[in-house]
Amino acid sequence: MANRIALISDIHLSRARPYFHANWEILLEELAAEAPDLILISGDLALDGPHREDDLAFARAQLDRLPAPWHAVPGNHDIGNARPDLRGEAVVTEARREAWTHYFGPAWWSLDVDGWRVVGLDSLVCGSGFPAETEQAAFLHGAFAGAEGRPVALLFHKPLCDQSMLEPAMSQSFWYPAARALVADALQQGAVRLVISGHLHEARDRMIEGIRHLWVPGTAFVQDMAVEWVPDRGGRRRVGFMMLELGTTPRAFPREPSRMFNTDIGSWLRDGIGHYAVIAGPAPYLGLTTAPFIAEAA
Repeated sequence: MANRIALISDIHLSRARPYFHANWEILLEELAAEAPDLILISGDLALDGPHREDDLAFARAQLDRLPAPWHAVPGNHDIGNARPDLRGEAVVTEARREAWTHYFGPAWWSLDVDGWRVVGLDSLVCGSGFPAETEQAAFLHGAFAGAEGRPVALLFHKPLCDQSMLEPAMSQSFWYPAARALVADALQQGAVRLVISGHLHEARDRMIEGIRHLWVPGTAFVQDMAVEWVPDRGGRRRVGFMMLELGTTPRAFPREPSRMFNTDIGSWLRDGIGHYAVIAGPAPYLGLTTAPFIAEAA
């Protein structure tokens, strides 16, 4: 029997600003009922890791509550966005990458499951020029060489592309065109059969140039559910997660628990990333108190 793998993404946890924590608690209950053998997390564990390291620490502590072994890759709200910046967002730095490693372990890794090799990558370091970029490329070469004929599934935060690997536009939503060179040869040679990503808070299952691409929905929130201003990419904008069974033909099963809140934060982002920085960032809310909540006796 194939292992049952839970795919979760974009949980955006924060002790300081727990806007989406209710969905996390519901997710934990849903995963306990699903009883997966493995959990893969495609980034954005933190609400604002680049500016508040405690978000990373809190997210790491919360992962200990998951009901199965897990592996995670970083997202832009964990270590900063890919370089060059396109929208005024914090970008990846060596220090932010080191913070990720401190809490979650290596940003790239591989494991063998059900006759497949699953490879996790850091999509944000690509194009940075950091030594880690070269180190990741060498790791990936070794991971492909060691697959020994097994099909490969890739896991990272941002989707590679929308419709084609040859898309020329630079977009914050996807890998930058030049960065795709890291995996382009492996995709063309047929070594990779499945690509799993998050970031866009949409669920989508599509074949692109012979490769299956899964977009994992966000757990925390949705963005522009009514499709009024974010481009329609053919994905479903609902919170949730996916269950995956690898095999000759992988089977993916979307989950949209009715108990989860479909909070739409489109208003945070419609005029750019700046408002997200205000809502999620380090500036304190003057009306908040640090006094603990104490329930009154019945």
